[in-house]
Amino acid sequence: MKALLMVIMLSAMQVLSACKKNAEGSKDDNGGTTTENKYDILNINEIAIGLWVTPPANNQTSDEYKRIKDCGINFVNGFYHYENSNSRILNVLDHCQTHGLKYFANRATVTDDIKKYAQNPDAALLTKFTNGIKPYANHPAFVGELLMDEPGKPLFNAVEAFASALKKTYPDKLWHVNLLPSYATGGIQTSSYADYINSWMQTMSPHYLSYDSYPLLTDGTIAKDYYSNLDFIRAKSRFKEIPFWTFVQTLSISGTPGVPDKREPSEADIRWQVWSNLAFGAKGIQYFCYWSPGSGSENFGEALIGLNGEKTVRYDYVKKLNSDINAIGKILLNCHAEGVIQTAVKPYNMYEPLSEFGEVVAVSGDDNVVGCFKSKEGKNKVLITTLNPDKAANVTLSLKNTVGKVKVWRNNVSTEEVPANNKLNFSIKAGDAVFVEF
Repeated sequence: MKALLMVIMLSAMQVLSACKKNAEGSKDDNGGTTTENKYDILNINEIAIGLWVTPPANNQTSDEYKRIKDCGINFVNGFYHYENSNSRILNVLDHCQTHGLKYFANRATVTDDIKKYAQNPDAALLTKFTNGIKPYANHPAFVGELLMDEPGKPLFNAVEAFASALKKTYPDKLWHVNLLPSYATGGIQTSSYADYINSWMQTMSPHYLSYDSYPLLTDGTIAKDYYSNLDFIRAKSRFKEIPFWTFVQTLSISGTPGVPDKREPSEADIRWQVWSNLAFGAKGIQYFCYWSPGSGSENFGEALIGLNGEKTVRYDYVKKLNSDINAIGKILLNCHAEGVIQTAVKPYNMYEPLSEFGEVVAVSGDDNVVGCFKSKEGKNKVLITTLNPDKAANVTLSLKNTVGKVKVWRNNVSTEEVPANNKLNFSIKAGDAVFVEF
């Protein structure tokens, strides 16, 4: 979908004109400097929060990047239609540095050359790629290269060649590639989604996973494979002890071949996406989109910033949400995602569902999901949110009789609570969540 968006934006422009480090830090074979927390690959001590579609060339100002930072975003995925020269990349890097943002450079030639390399593995293409980074390689805000978006399986070996070239030449930089969702059956170009992800893991030995899935359908429901996709990615990343990042839908989408149309998100829709992603263990959130992209072969609504450069209501929705997840996110960043308990009248498919976890012997009540986490110290924690974006939930956790006080978080505020008759009861509004530390 985002690959088609690149084509749309080009037309619009023509119209508009992981090992632990030692005390000094060490290099990760998969790119980037390792830290004591391998889930914090940006080394920022908070959930990675990024965007897709940067401000257009005429809006690449310090004030615009301050507005990005003020929204609670901490890294930027470059957009090659707008940062389409070294001077523009350096300009945006300067703005990112000023406002404390990390930046993945994204160059159109790289995606094109990966496709060429897949047809004819010419080493000159790799040299061209690494030489192209030199003008901005030492910039403090430059964290790595966004190589391409949504590759099919036939491109994996070529992507790996470019990732390896980056690791060899710039070992402290990351490579970033975003993968397809399970409903993109045509795009994966292989027999199954399991083969798609397993082949990626085997070919790339990645330092993290990133994929997109936009679940908000126009009939008011959510995509049937949303939770199974999340759980599958959670399981694969947990096995390798690497983080995964996801994308969050901030606009309406229609006209994507073979894919149901997507509705304009409400505030609860956006909040539910983020909380449910975190419940399954996501360590990074990327908003699709930040700046509204306009339309072409696909039709896109307005995102956080409208086509006129003004904030939409969704900017403030996301700004508040990014603040609300901050404290809980910092805790989750240091936890393993062990699985999810689903309670539902009509449950969605899951890859490896749990029925109990640690101190939690059962969950009852209205439809909900309970993300189950274990800290590095072995302490259990759970994140509870509603199963569907538009429905509140009353939820009861039945606990072992050994449980005493627990810490309960609602957004950034924590309280101590004592179970009554070995139970904890919560009323959770649509778009909200409760986090419990045992």
